[in-house]
Amino acid sequence: MDPCLNGWPLIARLLYRRGKNQSDLARLLKISPAAVTQFKHGEYRLSGIQLEKILAYLHATPEESAEFYSQLIPARLFGKSAGQFTCRAVICRVEK
Repeated sequence: MDPCLNGWPLIARLLYRRGKNQSDLARLLKISPAAVTQFKHGEYRLSGIQLEKILAYLHATPEESAEFYSQLIPARLFGKSAGQFTCRAVICRVEK
């Protein structure tokens, strides 16, 4: 499975930088630590709401968010062929 399906490379880096771990993510998302391992390995996809919750929890900068989605979008759209494409995400959040 592909860990980029959920943006794990950047999530792991942010966890390390913020002094957090996978158990913290499990508590945040109200899932088991085993489920975190499953999404880490790309065995199932997190929802957009879950992804945004993780980025907010880890205080991702706008640049980190753009990097995150630039990895995630091709992985989800093109699967194993994602390496053949370049994606640059521009994130525009709407405040309510």
